Parts: sequence; structure tokens; C-alpha cells
Amino acid sequence: MTRRPIGVKTILTALAAVLALSLQACGDEEPTPTATDDEAGLSLDDLDGRVFASVRVEGRQLVDGTRVRLAFEGTDVSADAGCNHLFGTAAADGDTLSVTDMGSTEMGCPDGRNDQDAWLTTFLGAGTTAALSEGMLTLTGGGVTLELEEQDGPEEDRPDQDGEDPDQPTSDDGAVVGN
Repeated sequence: MTRRPIGVKTILTALAAVLALSLQACGDEEPTPTATDDEAGLSLDDLDGRVFASVRVEGRQLVDGTRVRLAFEGTDVSADAGCNHLFGTAAADGDTLSVTDMGSTEMGCPDGRNDQDAWLTTFLGAGTTAALSEGMLTLTGGGVTLELEEQDGPEEDRPDQDGEDPDQPTSDDGAVVGN
């Protein structure tokens, strides 16, 4: 039996088939999530369309009758710490949440509320460690831990005209939590 030499055309056809099969595995489909994707941390998609209000603050005294509120819409974040309306651009990287390009209304507010706005702007801008679990957003940075609970909407539990928040969380002994 005489062996026939393999031709260049046959080799090129086989190579093209192998290449086509290899490229097919690299399609445009979204990758299937794996268990390690969940460990990647918080994403803005996790926060999109959600509103949170503080229920506990450690390492910082809030002005009496105030809460910190955060609302997320895409990359936009709005915040309220008892005086001005704050807004900026949110970014999430792993377990870090930061807000840049911060701006605000410029109302003059009494009783340390302007200082509280300035603190919140600095706190969010510095990048906080962020965790979201069962409707609770926890932000930690600069010696402060801020726990925020998800709300139904941006107007829920707004302070009364006199600045008092009728729904301010309290501890079992009646003390205001987070102040």
C-alpha cells in the first residue's frame, strides 16, 4: 500500500475547522455567573432605584432629629443629612462605594446642619467600605459606621417642617438611635 502525502489543502481545511470551533466558544453571550461573581462586591446595579435612610450611626453624632438619606438612580446619587440636598456621581469598585462631583443646594441651616452636610460630602467622597444585605446598606470609613435601611421611596419619612423626624428610630429605652 502506498501512502498518499497529506496535501496543503487538507491541512489548511483541518486547521480552519479547528479555528472555527475554537472561536465559536468565544461567542458574544454574557458569561454565566459563578459563585465568585457574588464575592466581587457591591455594584451600582445593586443600588439602582433604591432609597436608604440611616437607622444607626457609630463614630459620629448626628444633629438631633436628623437622618442621613441616600437615593440611587444609575450612577446618580442624592443625599440628605438634614439641611441641603446633596448630589453626585456614584462609583462602586469591589466593596468600595464613592461619590464624586458632589454638589448641593446652598440653604443656610442652623444647629450644625451645614457642618453635617459637609461631613457627609467628605465621608461619601473619601470612598467607604460598602455592604448590602437584606435591605440594609452599611457604609464604613474614617472611624464611622453608617447603617441605612431601604425605604419605599424618596419622600418616605421626611422630617416635619420643624425639622423633627416623627419616625426617627429609637432604642428600647426610648433614646434616639444614631444621635
